Amino acid sequence: MEQVTYPAIITQTASLTKIYYPDLPDASVEDADYDRALLRAKIGLALIISDLQSHHERVPQPGSNKHYPRSPKDKIMLIQTDLDQY
Repeated sequence: MEQVTYPAIITQTASLTKIYYPDLPDASVEDADYDRALLRAKIGLALIISDLQSHHERVPQPGSNKHYPRSPKDKIMLIQTDLDQY
């Protein structure tokens, strides 16, 4: 079991939840349902990291992007996923 944890910025509106990984933007998701967005963000994080590893590309360290553009309503959350699960 290989667990990884990355910071994400969560933006919620009345109709949409956006989860953005500053270190891995390609793993970011949007969904109308918060729980589904969180699940998709965990899966996307695992898939992007696994893809980078399989191509012998550098995987950014969590928190390597120190500039987190966000609004005052956004939340920063640490999202953990198991790379072996996906």
